[in-house]
Amino acid sequence: MARVAVLTSAGLADGFRLAGAATHVAGPGAEAARIVRALAAEEGTGLLLVTEDLWTSLDQRLRDGLEHLPRPIVQAIPAGTVTDVTARRQLIGEMLQRAIGYRLELAGSPPPESQPGGGPGGEAR
Repeated sequence: MARVAVLTSAGLADGFRLAGAATHVAGPGAEAARIVRALAAEEGTGLLLVTEDLWTSLDQRLRDGLEHLPRPIVQAIPAGTVTDVTARRQLIGEMLQRAIGYRLELAGSPPPESQPGGGPGGEAR
C-alpha cells in the first residue's frame, strides 16, 4: 500500500504526525529540495504533500519535474488555514484535478456560519 508523506516546517509537523502521515521537517531552499527529491524517489510513496512555504522555495525546474511524475503525486498544500470558501473550493478542485486528471467544479451552499440562524448559537437546518 502506498503511503502519504508530508514535507513541512517544524511548526506544522505535529499536526501531520497526529494525522498519521509520514512527516518530514525541512527549512526552505536547498534542504527542502534535498528532502523532496529523496521522498519522491522512495518506492512506497504514493502521495507527497509539500507545504506551500517550502514548495515556493524550490527551483521552478524541480517543481515542474515533480508535478509531472506519474508517481508519487506531488501536491503543494497551504501552510495554514484557508478561510475563504471560494479559495478553499478552488484549492480542492485543483488538488482533485492533479490527483485524478479531471477538473471538477465544487458547488454547494455557503457554510452554516454565513447562513441566517446557522453557526454557533444558531439553529441547525
